[in-house]
Amino acid sequence: MDNQILMPKGGDDYPTNWNQFSEWFHTEESCLAYTERLRWPQGYVCPRCKNQSDPYRSSRGRLICPACRFQSTTTAGTIFDKTRTPLRVWFAGAWYVTNQKHGANALGLQRVLGLGSYQTAWTMLHRFRQAMVRPGRERLHGLVEVDETYLSITDRYAPPATKKKKKLY
Repeated sequence: MDNQILMPKGGDDYPTNWNQFSEWFHTEESCLAYTERLRWPQGYVCPRCKNQSDPYRSSRGRLICPACRFQSTTTAGTIFDKTRTPLRVWFAGAWYVTNQKHGANALGLQRVLGLGSYQTAWTMLHRFRQAMVRPGRERLHGLVEVDETYLSITDRYAPPATKKKKKLY
């Protein structure tokens, strides 16, 4: 038995550029539909009774199982769970964070997304970073290629340059 992980394909499974991103996720409903497709690729499955029939849809994106009446959402148990920030903003934030060459910070995320609170941006960034860590990951081995790097090499025997103090007059 071969446990092969299928790699997502750009353009089919996720957008490859900002224009495509804007087309795919133009409304909150399109974001919810995308998360539902990712969570249940073969259709809705009730988390409680494992029923596979179509759920009732109520307000606030709730899915109600017709068999046991269990209420769930597509975002339950994800980084988007229990947040008042719209999914469109979360998705745009994920796009921004993953497309920054030198990393992203909460202040930059707040400015780009137009968030009113630094706390919201910080929380979003914290959740993104937690989600990007794969538990049990193995160390790099073999030949590892690095795109860019900066090395600060100094002569350890040479004294560091002394900083001149400014004179106050």
